Amino acid sequence: MKVLCRRLLLSFLTFSWLALGSAWAATENAVGLALEIDNGKGVPLQVKAGQTFYINQIDFRVHSKANRDEEVTGLAKKGMLAGLSWANVRMEQEFVDLPNPDGSRTRRRFYSGADWMRQPARFSITPVDAAGKAIAAAVSVEVGFDKGKPNRETMFIDRFRAIQWAYDCKSETDCSKARKFEEEALVELRNSRHPEQTLRLPAETAALQVRWSLTPAATYTIPVKPVNAPQFGYGYKIAIETLTPPRADGTYAAGSAITFRLSQLDGDGKRLHAQGHLPTYNDFLAGRAPAGLQYYRGFSEPAAAWYRRKHRERMLMAQIIGPTQALQPIRSLVRLEDFLGKNVTQIVAKPERDGLYGEFQLFPPSNDLFGGAFDPKHAGWAAPVTDQFTFSVPANAQPGTYLVTVKGRRVYLGEDIPTSETIEVQIGTTQHSEPRLTVGNCTNCHKDGGELSKLLHGNGNLAACNACHAPLTIEPDNEAYVRIHFIHSRSERFTAPLDQCSACHRDNESIQRASKAACLSCHPSYPTKHVEKFGPLKSIYIGGGLDSFQQCGEKCHTDHPGSGF
Repeated sequence: MKVLCRRLLLSFLTFSWLALGSAWAATENAVGLALEIDNGKGVPLQVKAGQTFYINQIDFRVHSKANRDEEVTGLAKKGMLAGLSWANVRMEQEFVDLPNPDGSRTRRRFYSGADWMRQPARFSITPVDAAGKAIAAAVSVEVGFDKGKPNRETMFIDRFRAIQWAYDCKSETDCSKARKFEEEALVELRNSRHPEQTLRLPAETAALQVRWSLTPAATYTIPVKPVNAPQFGYGYKIAIETLTPPRADGTYAAGSAITFRLSQLDGDGKRLHAQGHLPTYNDFLAGRAPAGLQYYRGFSEPAAAWYRRKHRERMLMAQIIGPTQALQPIRSLVRLEDFLGKNVTQIVAKPERDGLYGEFQLFPPSNDLFGGAFDPKHAGWAAPVTDQFTFSVPANAQPGTYLVTVKGRRVYLGEDIPTSETIEVQIGTTQHSEPRLTVGNCTNCHKDGGELSKLLHGNGNLAACNACHAPLTIEPDNEAYVRIHFIHSRSERFTAPLDQCSACHRDNESIQRASKAACLSCHPSYPTKHVEKFGPLKSIYIGGGLDSFQQCGEKCHTDHPGSGF
């Protein structure tokens, strides 16, 4: 009897370890799947046949037109979301920065916090055959906010929003005669916290059947087409090569022009474009970039930090910033005319003005990309795009270590992922310099699927952000510190008191004499005396005008009550 028991126990343990090993293998090889449902219709997917997936992203959108200002009550009264509770909804208002071609203005009203946006809910995804019959086990995605179970969410990014667009306001103070409105509700889910919950797609899979617990009567169908021998593999990597030789000691002199080459690769290391060439913007728009490389989509997919689909804006972009020991907020402004001029790159930080040097380049270059948008013939969109870029280090650049970063995004066979790569170059000295970051403790929250190396640009290096995220006059929410403060002040994951600066900042010096933009991200309004002296609020992101990016006076805000310092 004892021998039989031992054999049964050994068999059980062997089976358990084999099963666990299989689960580990499935998780390691599984690919994150991005799903999209627009007004009830699933956007068709092509996927690699026989691949195992997990749900990594869901974009669910409901939208309708209106000819009168009813905010978003149209969504509540009719259509897919009719009947859901909109009680406790909050609203913030912002105008699009650029006027419309006819001189009118576009107003955006952002809504959050409604009951239906906060209650626990579930998406269920089931593979079905051509007859609609389930052919594999379903997986569930837990969403919504639940104080009783703070870790219940399947996704690290879990946002429910609504937006009203007024497209023809007479001015920023007069929308009374506007007649072109759009209402939309958005569910944005990204970055799985449970990639071990895999989804097997049998060969006969014809669609994914999606159900959402908040609309239990509806079934959403996403057509699926398996691809047996895809040209490229899953995954996405970027490599940066320095083409300009350094001096004998491995450094570059201040005043040098340094040329680099970027290469984009799949997870197996296969090139996603011919060396020397990238797709034109017209190729991208027409779907003639078979490897899934992405360019800026803001002309057709408007985005707003925190509120609307920044992950779908996408961008291929390179930057240089340094020296690392001098990193600090950039105060210089990048204007629209800088994007439309002859320069291929934009110098965004100058040593004499900002205490450091920063420069960036878009791909395609901004004068082709944005110039093509304003040109009726879009000539710039047909221009060839090279994989090389050159940064011109100013003669007064401080010696130290400089960071060169390329960020991009790839959408291929159901996978939608970002990545970034950073290399170092030495300017004027062989001595390596370290960044003195003013914030820390990020990993206390950014873990379990929410690592900075996975979010947005896939960049876990906080020192390598500011040149891309410099202050833009056409996109106030772009500036790094504005965006970070704005998001954390509204995130239900960030639970520290908003006046407790020490939750993120390292010392009191780092919070002194901040800009008006930084203050507004936590404070919903300015004090009356502040408004009388410095002007009223104009932007939910930066407060006043473009002066809001500048540091407050030397004698203002040298301390902050409740900061923890």
